Amino acid sequence: MPRWNTRIVGIAATLALAGGAVYGAGVATADGTAQDRTATQEPQNIADLVTQIDRYYAGTKNADGTWTASADSPYAHDVHRVQKAARKHLAEAGKKGARHGKKPAVVLDVDDTMLLTYDYEKATNFTYGTKTFTDYVSKADRGPVFGMPELVNYARSKGVEVFFLTGSAEDVRAPFAKNLAKVGVKTPLDRTHLFLKDKVNPPAYLKEACGSGAAWKCDGGQYKAATRKYIESRGFDLVANIGDQDSDFTGGYADRTFKLPNPMYKVS
Repeated sequence: MPRWNTRIVGIAATLALAGGAVYGAGVATADGTAQDRTATQEPQNIADLVTQIDRYYAGTKNADGTWTASADSPYAHDVHRVQKAARKHLAEAGKKGARHGKKPAVVLDVDDTMLLTYDYEKATNFTYGTKTFTDYVSKADRGPVFGMPELVNYARSKGVEVFFLTGSAEDVRAPFAKNLAKVGVKTPLDRTHLFLKDKVNPPAYLKEACGSGAAWKCDGGQYKAATRKYIESRGFDLVANIGDQDSDFTGGYADRTFKLPNPMYKVS
């Protein structure tokens, strides 16, 4: 899936770092002892990282083998802190109404901003695969990131238009829309409000900014920035941008950003 071509899994990245470093290696001296020339600090153990992530999400394994994060986990509490600030900001933006003829709007990422992938990460041992992820999201059965459906519905009730912007591919549009509705999102989920990446047949604004097919030149951050620019060109003022990756915010076109926690992977 195009969104994940530059996806760096947190656990796998640590493993690669451990594999690429040489600890205590060197050349033998005349008396046969090793002379250390490359000693470095050993990275944190992979098993310890997984344990920390499980504690952060307070994950439990269900009878059917799936994993569930706890609504009372440290992760959930961190999410709620971000939501509290975002809710206040969106309420103020809605109260101010249109500025310079532009209606206030918020744009949100989907994966681990609206829909949680903790179960997928556990099932795949934090290793992404295009087919496994497509199969997973196609079930349209992911649970929500705690409190996020309520936040977007609240924004809508205050007069703030809601847009969703994901780097996942166009071919999973239907299950994405179905899953968002399933977790309680009551804002529009049509093509003018839910944006997915189509590198083969991109809309005109993306083709101009990013190219198409083999000539596609945008990374995830550039693709999202070009889409936010397009949304604003339609007469909206993006008062907020909410995501779980730093790349969700690069390139501007939002008055304020709100980052949700995600220690499981990194997307560039």
